[in-house]
Amino acid sequence: MFTLRQVEIFVAMAQSSRVIDVAEQLAMSPSAVSMSIRELEKELGDVLFERIGKRLMLNERGRYFLEHCEGILERSQSLFEHFRADVSGGHLSIAASFTISNYLLPKWIGNFRFSNPQVKVSLKTANSTEVMAMVREGICDLGFIEGRFSEDDELSSESLMTNELVVISSDPALQNGEYFIDELAKKRWILRERGSGTREIFLTHITPIDQELNIDMEFEHNEAIIGYLLNDMQALSCLPRICISDELKERKIFEVSIKGYKFEREFRLVWRQEKKMSRVMSDFKRYVSEHKLS
Repeated sequence: MFTLRQVEIFVAMAQSSRVIDVAEQLAMSPSAVSMSIRELEKELGDVLFERIGKRLMLNERGRYFLEHCEGILERSQSLFEHFRADVSGGHLSIAASFTISNYLLPKWIGNFRFSNPQVKVSLKTANSTEVMAMVREGICDLGFIEGRFSEDDELSSESLMTNELVVISSDPALQNGEYFIDELAKKRWILRERGSGTREIFLTHITPIDQELNIDMEFEHNEAIIGYLLNDMQALSCLPRICISDELKERKIFEVSIKGYKFEREFRLVWRQEKKMSRVMSDFKRYVSEHKLS
């Protein structure tokens, strides 16, 4: 079986044709270059060069072999660079719920990479249930979820912060008083999809009223819900305050005060217990823990 070094010498020889030039390029002796080529031909059981004076010129079989060798060297170089990047930086695969992915992680990742420019990050966005599944299955290194979390044999977690959820509407008349939740139950409610931490926290808080709640539609994204509410004053929703701060300031959306309820949920960092944390995973986990909001 030929070696990667033999392939490297062969490609250099094919590009130069002069043994002495290849020897100088690769910091070898001319005899070592010639011996490597002979050993490669012996391994392959075929002649790759025509000897013309002091030059070695590729024959038909050599040209065929060269076509495949260049791809081998490119892939090996890419693999080498990838592992060198891991030594000096690394790659981090993250999954996060929509709110955390859109409103918190861009800042955290940006600041972390400012001090760790070699680190490469990939971010997948999904609801909290899907995020936990990706971490359990090893698809992602770390997960950021919202809502309730029950410790299990596969995942560990750390609380990062609490975040308030607010009931909202584009009807300015609803901002003027306090309402019992059952007074609003028959209105059109636009909620996040099943599996969303926002939806879970809201419905858990208002149990058993949720059995009577008129859930008119379910959307996957907070932005879609906000856009719909702006065009339907009769609809309500419950979303994280962090997602609608601009709309509240601009008075496009109004907070509806609900008597007897305060909707809050936790943002949590999760990881697989059995997974050995790489240095970059540990560094990012520590960074987020130290810079989490209260």
